[in-house]
Amino acid sequence: MRRFFVYLGVVLLAFLLQNNIFAVSNLIDATPNLLLIITFSFGFIRGQKEGMFIGLFCGLLMDVCFGELVGYYALIYMLIGFVTGTIGQLFYAEFLNMPLLLCVLSDFMYNLYIYVFGFMVHGRMSLSVYFAHVILPEVVYTSVLTLFLYKVFFRLNEKLEELEKRSAKRFV
Repeated sequence: MRRFFVYLGVVLLAFLLQNNIFAVSNLIDATPNLLLIITFSFGFIRGQKEGMFIGLFCGLLMDVCFGELVGYYALIYMLIGFVTGTIGQLFYAEFLNMPLLLCVLSDFMYNLYIYVFGFMVHGRMSLSVYFAHVILPEVVYTSVLTLFLYKVFFRLNEKLEELEKRSAKRFV
């Protein structure tokens, strides 16, 4: 139960930072996708189920606040949580190379999904313009933040596991 409330707090804090602080900063035209970092980080660290759960929560939060359809963002975030959770079973979570690669791939997959179903279907923008002005800056910005945030989430997970083990010993 403690883990649920920690996830809830982390997601809500990231949502507020992403859509308030980073959205109005003039540092760069792109906004880092903190919810994506949370989804693939915990998916990679904890596995498919928690990756999908966090992805669903992040996506529904985005759908309720910014989406025209409920499930539009939830689908892509859940898919990213599932895929990274599957990959996380094959690699050690301690290494930073794999999460960084997953960040780039996840962000690219997310933005390609947004482009295809948000712009291409309506014939609004070419892929090269979208790639140069949205995808590339966001991937770079999100990747830089991943270098710091993944370590924080990894340590947070270690602390939660330690607390869970202590609680389990008290009941035995």
